[in-house]
Amino acid sequence: MEPTIRPMEVCDFAPVYELGRRCYTLTDKPYNYWSIREVADHLETNPGLCFVAEVEGCVVGFLLGDASFELIEDTAHLEWLAVDEEYRRRGIGQRLLEAGIAAVERLGKRAVVADIASDNPYSRSLAQKLGFEEGLSVTYFTKRFG
Repeated sequence: MEPTIRPMEVCDFAPVYELGRRCYTLTDKPYNYWSIREVADHLETNPGLCFVAEVEGCVVGFLLGDASFELIEDTAHLEWLAVDEEYRRRGIGQRLLEAGIAAVERLGKRAVVADIASDNPYSRSLAQKLGFEEGLSVTYFTKRFG
């Protein structure tokens, strides 16, 4: 069955949060910021930039965005994207990103930024396919004790 891409609603909150917990390595930056508060903040402050992919009533993917990127007001941020492992490689991520990009354009923004892990070749390829250019990259260095 073809997934439906639609705006996220409050009833999607728990499935989105749980899908994020399954998809992100929560000990890695930036994924260690994934939290109930993170989902709630996006849905409350930017409902027009939050989308879900749904198959037969089940959330199988989501995109959470922000109308600004850090302090840059004319640039939006498509910050969190995930697709359930069982539904990957079916174009759902692309459709979610396209929905987010269209929403950003309707807001009149001049640009949009997407966070993509450097070790995620599929997401990097998708972003390039949709016209994103690789920008400044930050590498987090970690010193572990014990």
